[in-house]
Amino acid sequence: MTATYADGGCALLTQVLPDHQALLERLIDEVVWSTHMKARQTASMGVPYNYGGASYPVAEWHPAVWAIALMLEERLGFRATNCLLNLYRGGQNSMGWHADDVSILEPGTGIGILSLGAERALGLRSGGPEGFHYEDLPLPGGSLLLMSAEMQARWRHRVRRVTECGPRISLSFRHIVRWPETPPPVPPRD
Repeated sequence: MTATYADGGCALLTQVLPDHQALLERLIDEVVWSTHMKARQTASMGVPYNYGGASYPVAEWHPAVWAIALMLEERLGFRATNCLLNLYRGGQNSMGWHADDVSILEPGTGIGILSLGAERALGLRSGGPEGFHYEDLPLPGGSLLLMSAEMQARWRHRVRRVTECGPRISLSFRHIVRWPETPPPVPPRD
């Protein structure tokens, strides 16, 4: 099933990865998580990526994440060169309003976000001095959200705190073409 949001700038595909809970548990255990952000834990794989005052150097892909990137390549419309992982251990973990930097992406590509674990809502906000328009987009485990680069110019998004919920990981796939240092080659398709 596919639904669109943010004036068509987002498409949500549900049930893309039915066995998402097993991957969630594996990644929680096997990924080296950075704790430099107070609101959540993060990790980055592939080419370097910088955001929110954090710099992630070149990092090897976790085999399961690389396999997912290859599996999603046709739906994404690009081969991912980076995956940023955000770990929300519970409802107290969050992400504030922001738009992603799309100037670093291959032209014509966007961002694909695969959700593992507990459902969380992605808040969407557009507008300005004349007023804001809000949408809440539920992101169930196993769903894939496709955000266009154009959407980032008009909309902000966030994951707000909630009273209670289980762990969630978001895997944000990008085809980054601009970075601060020489990246490793992207592994060939098997």
